Amino acid sequence: MAGLVPGMLMALLLMGMTLVLGAGKRVAMPPATPFDGKEVLRTGKRAILPLMMPAIIVGGIWTGFFTPTEAGAVASLYAVILGTLVYRDLKLRDLYASFIRTLMFSAAILLIIAVSSFYGWILVRIGIPQALAGQVAGVDMPTILLLLAFALFFLVVGCFMSVIESILIFTPIVVPAALAAGLDPIHFGIVMVITLSVGVITPPFGTVLFLMVGITRLRYSQIVISILPFLIPILATILILIALPGLVTWLPGVMGY
Repeated sequence: MAGLVPGMLMALLLMGMTLVLGAGKRVAMPPATPFDGKEVLRTGKRAILPLMMPAIIVGGIWTGFFTPTEAGAVASLYAVILGTLVYRDLKLRDLYASFIRTLMFSAAILLIIAVSSFYGWILVRIGIPQALAGQVAGVDMPTILLLLAFALFFLVVGCFMSVIESILIFTPIVVPAALAAGLDPIHFGIVMVITLSVGVITPPFGTVLFLMVGITRLRYSQIVISILPFLIPILATILILIALPGLVTWLPGVMGY
C-alpha cells in the first residue's frame, strides 16, 4: 500500500516528460487518433475481468481474507482461469511452459534467500549491524540528509546488483542503522526499493536495457541515450519522497498499518 502514492507520482512525472519530449519533436511519437467512445466501451468491457485482479488482491488483504503471500497465489489462479476458460488465449502447453519458468525463477530466489539468510546470521554474530547502527545513531545529521545518503548508496548498488539480491544482502545491515537514526521503517523501505529499482535501467548491468536491445534490435548505446531523459522524473520522485515522507506513510496510516 505504501508504494501506491509514490507510484502514481512517478507515473505522472514520467508522463510529463513524455509530453515534453513529444512536444519538442525530440522523439518520434505515434500518430494521434480521434477519441472513439464506442472503442473505449468495447475495450473496457473486455478488460473488466482482468481489472478486477487488483481489487481482489487489495480487498482480500485489507479484509484479512488472505495474507499477501496467499494473495499472489490467488491472483495467479485467477489469471489462469481467465486465460484458459474465459478468454481461451492460454493453451495447456503455454501453461506448462509458464510453470517451468516460474519454478526455475522461484528456485533461484529461494537459493538467494537461503544464502542471504546465512549471510545475515553471520553479520549478526559478528555484530556488524549493531556496530553500524551505533555509528549512525551517533552521527549528528538531519534525518533527511541521512536518508539522502542512503539513497545515493542504493543508487550505486542498484547499478551492479539486482533488486532482490540487494534487498536480501543489505537489509540486515542498513535497516537497524536506519531505525537507530529514527527513520520511519515504511518510508525507508519505499525509498530503498525505488532507488534500487533505478538500477534496472542504468548501465552497466541494467537488465531492462539488455531486454530492450533484444526487442528493438537497437544498439546498447542508443537505448542508454534514449533512457537518460526519463531518469530526471524518476530521480525527482525519489527526492520528493525523501523530502515529503507523508506521501509514503499517509496511506498505510489511513489503512491502519
